[in-house]
Amino acid sequence: MYFGMSWWLIVLCGGAAFVVAGATICTDRPVIGVIAQAASSKRHGDTLISANYVKYLEQSGARVVPIRVRETQQYYEELFSKINGVLLPGGHGGIRTSDYSRAARIIYDLAVRANSEGEVFPMWGTCEGFQLLTYLSTGHDYLHSSVAYNVSLPLILHPGYNSSRLFGGMTPKLADILSSENVTPNFHHYSVSLQTYNKSASLRHFFRVLSTNRDTNGQLYISTAEAYHYPFYGTQWHPEKISFDWNPRRDVNHGANAVLVSQYLANFFVNDARRSCHKFPSDRDAGQILIENSFMNYWDDGSFQQIYYFNYTTHTGNSPVVG
Repeated sequence: MYFGMSWWLIVLCGGAAFVVAGATICTDRPVIGVIAQAASSKRHGDTLISANYVKYLEQSGARVVPIRVRETQQYYEELFSKINGVLLPGGHGGIRTSDYSRAARIIYDLAVRANSEGEVFPMWGTCEGFQLLTYLSTGHDYLHSSVAYNVSLPLILHPGYNSSRLFGGMTPKLADILSSENVTPNFHHYSVSLQTYNKSASLRHFFRVLSTNRDTNGQLYISTAEAYHYPFYGTQWHPEKISFDWNPRRDVNHGANAVLVSQYLANFFVNDARRSCHKFPSDRDAGQILIENSFMNYWDDGSFQQIYYFNYTTHTGNSPVVG
């Protein structure tokens, strides 16, 4: 099982040797999967992935493949064996019965098994993606109504945050930025409250709380967490929006300090993905299903949104097959 241990190691993987302090690097060409979600309008496709998540991962040296929903177990197993991590994006698909949650369940189970057998396979959940991680890990829907929508906040860092994997590498300057400046964009109507966490043995045993925030009613909710024994991480807030969401109607801090926060988290997650030894047969095989093969629409309505669209059943064009 993965326990986040760190030491000096030399590892041979794919003919290349990497020596690092505190991590075992298996690839310098990580490919991360992002699960698609249902589109509210079917004009361009049944499902979508915001380009914000793609750019967020690419800025730290990863490539991205879309993970389609409504696919076979074989599809997910084959893709899982080739990618180096998975990001569960925010949205409004539902954490229990949606196509998004069903696909995430298969990937999650594969990731738990792989990490338990000694591999490293990280997962990240953002907003609803984090909520989904709490459901997948416990089997319970612990969400409560908790509105913190279109507001950027400083984090309330939990005692011991600096001994965590996720926040342990932060400089004092970055910790000060996170705890004193409005740098974390929130866009949610539900969350896992700290009160619920404290009452739930399954949540307490799986997740370590790194930060909380208060919603509009003053209730504390978990805003950042990591799993104790797996490389699984979650934020109720959106680090990807800081550098890549330019909708003027959204309260997103684009300042230099906020960008440092976004880049730190992206770098951390992509570095964890570099520890996965999964790989495609060749770069050409990977290139055939990278998200660049998919249709992206730019919304010229003043929102500046860029969104990739896919169809459920089409295995060419908008929805390329696994190579």
